[in-house]
Amino acid sequence: MTKNRKSRKRAQKIDTPRVSFPEEKRLPWLTMLLDAYHIADRGIALEISKRLKAGERLACKKGCSSCCSTHVTIPVYPLEVVGIYWYVIEKLVGPERDRIKAQLKAFKAGSGCPFLLDGTCGIHVVRPLACRHFNVFNRPCSPGEDPYYTRRDDVLTPNERFKERALAAMLPFHGIRESSKKKRLARARALDALVKNLQEIDWANLGRRMDGEIMRKTRV
Repeated sequence: MTKNRKSRKRAQKIDTPRVSFPEEKRLPWLTMLLDAYHIADRGIALEISKRLKAGERLACKKGCSSCCSTHVTIPVYPLEVVGIYWYVIEKLVGPERDRIKAQLKAFKAGSGCPFLLDGTCGIHVVRPLACRHFNVFNRPCSPGEDPYYTRRDDVLTPNERFKERALAAMLPFHGIRESSKKKRLARARALDALVKNLQEIDWANLGRRMDGEIMRKTRV
């Protein structure tokens, strides 16, 4: 059995349910985004499984948020920005919404992720691919540490086949629908030319949009 066939069989055994929202019926781009995340999550789960079987221990867990506070080069694709805007405006409710809105309005480049709440991701279901792929093994990060540079071997290396498939799933958002063209452009990392650094995005604008959305819904 070839290496790729073995990898596919292992991937089929990984249980990573796809998140869904009823809004997908009216928002085709949302289906593209969630499909991409599901593909990526399967590849990530596969690679984590391999390393766990090899005797390593996954250090990342709920409440561990060092990377969210220290990393200043988190790439975000255009469709991911759209997904974050939608999720924050339409799905966040209660005290968490108010806290994230305040953090977005006060956000300045160089500070920690504005979606972090008490060590937990406030937009976990639509967190970017870069966040999904970043997994650390063996020991938790030290304060201020970026293990990608201090102990690269402890950081998960993404499964390129799944990563390319995830990027291909995003390409219809940019008008690319032909299967062979999607595969070629995904492999060439064509979307990387459109990536934005999370730190450079005007998140204060999203905070203001949250106020506008509340006013609009109140008037209806």
